[in-house]
Amino acid sequence: MSFLYPLGLLGLIGIPILIIIYIIKNKYTEQTIASTYIWKLSERFLKRKKPISKLRGLIGLILQCLIVLFLSFLISSPSLIIKGGANDYCFIVDGSASMNKKENGNTRFNLAKDEVEKLISESKNGSSYTIIFIGNDTQILCEGLENKKKAIEILSELKATNIASDTVDAISYAQAYFNDNASIKTYLISDKAYTTKNVELVNVASTDVNYSILNCNYKLHAATYNEDGTVNTPAKLQITGEVMAYNDNTDLNLELKVNDSAAATQSVRAFDNNASSFTFEVERESFNSLEVSILNEDNLDLDNHYIVYDLVFEHNYKALIVSENPFYIAATLEAYGKIDTIDVKNYEEYELDTPTGYGLYIFDSNCTPDVLPTDGTIWMFNPTKSISGSGFAVLNANKEISSATLERSNVYGEEKNLVEGYIDSENYKLVVKRYTEYSISRNFQTLFTCDGKPAIFTGTTTGKSKNREIVFSFDLHYSNLAMSVNALRLFSNMLDFSFPTVISSSNIISGDELSYSVLPQTKNMRLIAPSGTSSYLDCSGSAGTVKITEVGTYELVVSLENGTEKKFSIYSNYPEDENKNDVTVASIEGVSENNNRNGSFSLMIILYICVALFFVADWMVYCYE
Repeated sequence: MSFLYPLGLLGLIGIPILIIIYIIKNKYTEQTIASTYIWKLSERFLKRKKPISKLRGLIGLILQCLIVLFLSFLISSPSLIIKGGANDYCFIVDGSASMNKKENGNTRFNLAKDEVEKLISESKNGSSYTIIFIGNDTQILCEGLENKKKAIEILSELKATNIASDTVDAISYAQAYFNDNASIKTYLISDKAYTTKNVELVNVASTDVNYSILNCNYKLHAATYNEDGTVNTPAKLQITGEVMAYNDNTDLNLELKVNDSAAATQSVRAFDNNASSFTFEVERESFNSLEVSILNEDNLDLDNHYIVYDLVFEHNYKALIVSENPFYIAATLEAYGKIDTIDVKNYEEYELDTPTGYGLYIFDSNCTPDVLPTDGTIWMFNPTKSISGSGFAVLNANKEISSATLERSNVYGEEKNLVEGYIDSENYKLVVKRYTEYSISRNFQTLFTCDGKPAIFTGTTTGKSKNREIVFSFDLHYSNLAMSVNALRLFSNMLDFSFPTVISSSNIISGDELSYSVLPQTKNMRLIAPSGTSSYLDCSGSAGTVKITEVGTYELVVSLENGTEKKFSIYSNYPEDENKNDVTVASIEGVSENNNRNGSFSLMIILYICVALFFVADWMVYCYE
């Protein structure tokens, strides 16, 4: 026998105290009675046996001592040790996306928790419990815990995730426990098929009729016109994709919504574990969002929707060209297509009102500003004067030379993309006839050099705004850049660098990493999950990644220093791998043993009953006396 609270046995001191009180207390009390009552009472006592009369006086004392005895034991929480009567348990609980599927109105994950709770409740006292949870990552929630109630509480707090996962890490943890104790009983509670060794599989899946949208793509076809200006063929939005039926052959009813409004429906015949194609065509020249949904009921709704968001709107920018001869630069920007507004001003017009609100400022030769903008990327061609906060200083303006070839420098980091695709051949190299010499800040990188001096370089302004800058040390009219095959590639790279794409796609699979770029002038970036939880992203570099763990629409909010916001919607799709039910291995190597741990049997209920009975008996004796 063992005691949880041995100090409770100190209550046994009350037994000798009761005996002492019984010995020293006055057993007689004075009462006024009639003399005839004494005569009748004496006759009754003469008829009884004397030993019984003596024992009756001790019954109350005995009952009180027993009550103290059992109360002391009750407080100390005794339990009987049962040799080899308990076990060590290791539960591996699958919390992957497929565990959200429903079985008779309840999710598989809830059924899994019920199974583990049942095993814990039916186990012998003294058993230990280790719970390994396969969620967004593999976690050991408790290890060798002997408290049933606490183990069940830990289990009740778990929720299934929305990502695909496997048992590799969990089995490796379980293998380590088995290596230390070959008698441990390992259970894997999942909805997938496994071949096991030294692991008992509890499969909570009974039905698996499910439908899923595998992919969805779109294409916009522009309208065509007749010679008289009338429409020949209207603008058209074409959506194509594939659907899948699992463990069923049926007609799937599909619905298309464009900008949250119903646009079309159709029925597609789907066959068991075979992809079926679908196509929608509607007359539209643009959209903000489109959604394809399966209307049939199945055991999981998360993979019955596929949403695509148009990213073009938030990625469009405005550019300002400050130049006396802007035609070549303006034509280059128009050919790029990403810039929706291009404004042109001469130097006097710019200095007069110093406009703001542009994503790109381009200052041509002889148009060097006195003060730099603070809300966009800056290009400068042959700046002839030093500007506060620019990060460079003019040393020798418009140095005349016969001709000089630009040499490409070693570039690292994101800036390396600026020279991507440059043809480094003698026939295609850039040549200049006049350039300006500069001293540049340490945070600048030189892309090309001329006579060993920086010819094209990039960096950020030194002020609070940290604008990106790309500086040419020469006037375009004193170079062969406009006629070089490298010009198109170079300017395209510069525009990509100046207008980085925050996200490249509006779709991602739950469990994957979302890659994002940090725009110039970004104050902060906030990602709002479908559940409503919000998290701030790392904006310290030029790019970053974040793991997506929910199915549904995420919203990425980019707050800029000028107070404006850009919002991007990303739809996180259900991981299709979770619909597959390929048989995999979940085995623990070694030979199991049966050296069970000692169990225990609690005596609390018996003690409660005994105390109650003795208390009632003592009360009856007291009433009788």
